[in-house]
Amino acid sequence: MKKLERRLGLGAVVSISVSAMLGSGIFVLPGIAAVSTGPSVWLAYILASLSVLPAALSKAELATAMPTSGGTYVYLERTFGPVVGTISGLGLWLSLLLKSTFALMGFGAYLKVLAPGVELVPTSLLILFLIVVLNILGVGKVSGILMAVVALCIVLLTGISVGSVFTFSLEHMDPLFPMGMGGLATSTALVFVSYAGVTKVAAIAEEIKDPETNLPRGILISLALVTFIYSGVTFLLFGNLPASEIANNLKPIYSLALHIQGPTLGMVTAVIAVITMSSMANSGILASSRFPFAMARDKLLPSFLGKLNRKFLTPVWSIIFSGLVVAFVLLNMDVAKIAKFASAFMLIIYMAENIAVIVLRESRVQWYKPAYKSPLYPFSQIFGILITGLLLSYMGLKFVSFAILSISIPGLLIFIIYSRKKTDRKGVLGIRGKRQDLVAEKQTLTPRSRLEHMDLSQDANVVVTLFGKERSPEMLIEMGVALAEHTNCEVAHITEVPEQTDLNDLMDEPAELRSLRRRVVAMAVEKKEPITFDPVVSHDLARTVYHISQRLHCQWLLIEWRGKTAGAFTIHNPMGWLKGHLRCNLGIFRDAGVRYIRKILCYIQGNENDTVVINTADHLAEVNRADITLISVVDPLIDEGQEQRLERSLAELAKACKSRTNTVVQKSSKPVQELLLQTVEYDLFIFGGSPHAFMSNLFGSDDDKLMAKAACSVISVQSAPNSIHDKPEKNYFS
Repeated sequence: MKKLERRLGLGAVVSISVSAMLGSGIFVLPGIAAVSTGPSVWLAYILASLSVLPAALSKAELATAMPTSGGTYVYLERTFGPVVGTISGLGLWLSLLLKSTFALMGFGAYLKVLAPGVELVPTSLLILFLIVVLNILGVGKVSGILMAVVALCIVLLTGISVGSVFTFSLEHMDPLFPMGMGGLATSTALVFVSYAGVTKVAAIAEEIKDPETNLPRGILISLALVTFIYSGVTFLLFGNLPASEIANNLKPIYSLALHIQGPTLGMVTAVIAVITMSSMANSGILASSRFPFAMARDKLLPSFLGKLNRKFLTPVWSIIFSGLVVAFVLLNMDVAKIAKFASAFMLIIYMAENIAVIVLRESRVQWYKPAYKSPLYPFSQIFGILITGLLLSYMGLKFVSFAILSISIPGLLIFIIYSRKKTDRKGVLGIRGKRQDLVAEKQTLTPRSRLEHMDLSQDANVVVTLFGKERSPEMLIEMGVALAEHTNCEVAHITEVPEQTDLNDLMDEPAELRSLRRRVVAMAVEKKEPITFDPVVSHDLARTVYHISQRLHCQWLLIEWRGKTAGAFTIHNPMGWLKGHLRCNLGIFRDAGVRYIRKILCYIQGNENDTVVINTADHLAEVNRADITLISVVDPLIDEGQEQRLERSLAELAKACKSRTNTVVQKSSKPVQELLLQTVEYDLFIFGGSPHAFMSNLFGSDDDKLMAKAACSVISVQSAPNSIHDKPEKNYFS
C-alpha cells in the first residue's frame, strides 16, 4: 500500500497549526467575550489554552497510532463504533461550519470599515457563495498564500501591540472581574473555539517527519505561541480601551489600531482582517465538507455525499450541503450564539478524544501502537475530561443539553434509518465490552462456523494462541505440545486490525511471522510432534479466540498473559470474558524465562479446579522429569484436627500422581504473599484460576498478583464447565 512522503518538519507543523488558529479568535471574539468577564478576557484565553492542552496531547497520540485522513472522526468511530461515529462526525462537521460562519460574520464587520454602506449578512452570504464555488472548482487549497496571510497577520498584531504599549493604562482594567469568577469561566468556555485548529495538523500525521517527536512538539509550540498572541494582544487591548467600548464590538482590533495610530493603521488592519478571515472561512468549508464525504464512504451517510465530481474531482454535494448549512446559520443566529455553539461542540469533541485514549489504552487492542504517548497518563486525560465538563457547565445546562440533543437526535435517526443497515462494525468499546452477541452464539454455534481468513483444517486437542507480544513463543508452544499428549497442537497467531481495514489487504505474511512459522516447523520436526501453524487476521479478538476453540473441538486453550499491569486503572480484563464462556479448559501462562522445569509448585485450594490443577502438574512433571509439591495455605488459628485432615487429603492426592510428589501445609494469614515467597524455590507454579468478577477487576485480583509477581513461570488453569464435556473432568490425561 502506498504511503505519503514524510516531508514536513517541525517548522511546517508549527506554521500549519498556527494558521488554523489565527483569525476570528483574535479579530472578533474579544469583543463578545468582554460581555461575560470584562477586562479579564486575556486571562480567559490562558485558561482556555490550559484546558485544550490535554486534548491536544491526546490527539497527538491518536494521530501517531492512526495516521490517516479523517482525523478525529476516524479516531472516535474506531473507538466507540458507528453510532458515536455518526454523532461525532456530525458534531465535528457542524463545529467547523460554525467556526466558518463566525469568520464570515467577522469578515463582514471589518468589510464595513472599508465599504460603510454594505450590509453584514448579504455580504457574508455573497462571500460564502464565492467560497463554495471555489471549493467545487478545486482551488480551495492555496497553502502558500495562507502562510503569507498568517505571517502578515502576525506582523500586524506585533506592530499594533508595540504601539499600544505607549498608550497603556491600568485604569481601564478596573474592575478586572466585574462578573466574578463565574463570568471568567463562562468567557473561558466561549473563547475555547479559538484553539479549535491547534490539532488540525494531526490529520496529516502521515506526512510529518519523525511524527512521534515533531507532532507533539509542533502542537505544543504553536499552542504556546498563539496563547501568547491571544492573551498578550487582548491584555493590551483592554489596557488601551475601556471595556464598555469593547463589549459587543465585532471589530475590536480595528478600534485598537484606530486608537493608537489613527485611520491609516485602522484601514490596514481592516484589510488584513478581511483577508485573514476569508481564508479561515474558506479553509473551514474545505475541511468540514470532508466529514460528510468520509462518513458516506464509511456507509454512515447516503452514498451521493461520498462521490467525487468527474470533472473537478471534488465532493460537490458535500460542499454544497455544507454551504447551505452555513447560509442557514448566517440567516438565523447572531454572532454570539454562533461562537457559543462552536465552543460547546469543540468542548464535547475534545472530551471524547481524552476518553478515546483511555479506552484504547485500557482495552489493549493490538493495532493501537502510537509512536507518541501523551505524558502523565491517565491524569492528563482525566484532567481534560473534568475541565471540559466544568466549562460546559458554565455555559448553562439548558444550552449544553440543547447543543448535545441537536446533534445526537439527528445522528441517532440517521444511524437507525440508514447507517445501521449498511455497517456491522462495533468499535473497540463494543468489541471489548459485554459480548451479548457471543453469549447468544454459545447456544447455537455449530462446530464449523465461518471464520474469516482462517485455514484451520483439522481438530486439535490443544490450541496455543499467539498475539505477537509473547516473551518466548517457543516456550508457550512447548507447554501446549506437552498438554496435547502426542495429539495435534494448533498454533494460531492472531493479528488484530481495525474494523475499517479490509482483511484481504493483509494476506501477505510479514517477515516476523514467516520467521515464527519456520521456527514452529523446525520444532515439530525435532520433537516429532503434530504441530500446525496458522496465521489469523481478525477484527474481533474475543470472537476469533472463541470460534477457534469451538471449531477445533479443543480440550485446552493456552494463552500468555502477564496479569493486570501497573499502568492499568480501569476494570477491563482481557481474560475475563474467556474465563466465563469458553467450552474448554483455559490455561493462562506467564513466562518468567525459566527454560528447564525441574520443580513444580501446585496450589491446592479445595475447589472445582483442583483436579485439573493436579492432572496438569502431573503430566507436565512426567514430560519434564520434574518433582511436584502440593501446597495448601491455611489460617494460623486452624485447629490441629483440621490440619491433620488436610494433610491426609494432600497425601491421598499425592499418591494419585505418577511423578514424585511432596506435600506442604503452610500457615499464614496472607496466602498470596506466602505463595509468592514459596515460588522462589520452584521453576513452575500452577494454580486454579478464580471466576471473572467485577470487584476483582477494579482493584486487581489475587490471580493478577500471583501471575504478575511470582518468581518463577506461572500457569493458571480453569476447567471447562461440566455440561460441555461428555466425559467427567476427572483426569484429562488418562
